Amino acid sequence: MTRSWESADKSVKKDVLKLVAFSKKPTERSTCTVIVDKINVTGTSKADLKEKYHSVILDSELEKTIIIGEASSEIDDKVERAICMMNVNEISLVTITIIPKQFDESTLNNESIIVKFEITLTHCKRHKQIWEWTPEEKYDIALRYKGIGTELFKNSRIIDAFHKFSKACKLLITLEPIAGLQIDKQLEYNINDLKLALYNNMAICQLKQNNYQHVITLCTKVLEKDGNNVKALYRRGVAYGKMGDNEKATTDLKVVLTLESDNHSAKEQFDVYNNKLQESIQRSNNMMKRMFKTYS
Repeated sequence: MTRSWESADKSVKKDVLKLVAFSKKPTERSTCTVIVDKINVTGTSKADLKEKYHSVILDSELEKTIIIGEASSEIDDKVERAICMMNVNEISLVTITIIPKQFDESTLNNESIIVKFEITLTHCKRHKQIWEWTPEEKYDIALRYKGIGTELFKNSRIIDAFHKFSKACKLLITLEPIAGLQIDKQLEYNINDLKLALYNNMAICQLKQNNYQHVITLCTKVLEKDGNNVKALYRRGVAYGKMGDNEKATTDLKVVLTLESDNHSAKEQFDVYNNKLQESIQRSNNMMKRMFKTYS
């Protein structure tokens, strides 16, 4: 039996301390009881695991029950990945590596944060594999994940919110092509509507992180299905403007104002990028005049 496992991105490593008989491992939505012990942290303080990195699983060295898939922080998501590689009654040493996204004075010289702990999987009530879920079940869970992501976004946990929206979206993508499924029209509508909402939510997360090309890609996915989606038009327009494409920015924002003439945010952004566009056109015209004057 393999005593060690490491994730493909090398951010999670599990070394078995107590070998046990093979059992079916936890899956998405499985209910697991675990005991966490001997937590050791380098690169930040132990208190920050809860206060700053929002870990619920590593907030104390106690027995706790979790549902796989409910993790709402990067650290807990990695803990879940380790648990999904465990047998019941197994004891393992887990090492998690977190690379800070940006400079953070609470880390030591902005080095990677390394968390080591022992974990025992004492009980697992397995859920069926994702490919066995019905479209209704996938929709309901995706809707739940969206709700969790929305709360995270409200609490300014933008990256965690994005990952939750993305998780929900990936679940719905497993239903494609939806036209081939024998489901009622209302459910089909709900699934498609939720998918567009998730793309829009991921787009605003990317906009907050200044990832403008990702914003454009996500909003375009929405607009391919719903050309008059105001949120997607607005966010794509702003992203185009931030990337210096004032023409495309004003085109999208003008459509928003056509659909919602009293949209003050769109009006404000339209004025900004339209002024830049007009200044650019004027500079180009002046340059052409000087060129013709030179050669005349």
